[in-house]
Amino acid sequence: MIFDRELHIYSLPAGTPLQRKLEPVSRHLYAEREVYHSRYWESVQAGSRIDLMVCVPDGRDITADMYCIPDDGHVYRVEQAQHGKDEFGLDLTTLSLRRMEGNYDIARS
Repeated sequence: MIFDRELHIYSLPAGTPLQRKLEPVSRHLYAEREVYHSRYWESVQAGSRIDLMVCVPDGRDITADMYCIPDDGHVYRVEQAQHGKDEFGLDLTTLSLRRMEGNYDIARS
């Protein structure tokens, strides 16, 4: 797997959903994965939607309900973060992402 794209992870602090101001958490390189049709329809049946799947090395600090902005510039919500290992035994996190509608402000440090 080649991790050749950059992904920024954000949190949405409690009390700010109407303001939609995302706070930066971390930055990772990622590899895009394919969302197979069965995975997509399983998410729809569960009342959700998976628009993009990516893998990041390590990523133990990433949890569901965080937000991210990959190279395409759109805001996605992390629906599921699966922590595991790759074929070499290195830590790997697979993120199932849902593209969000609406605008978000990014807090700058």
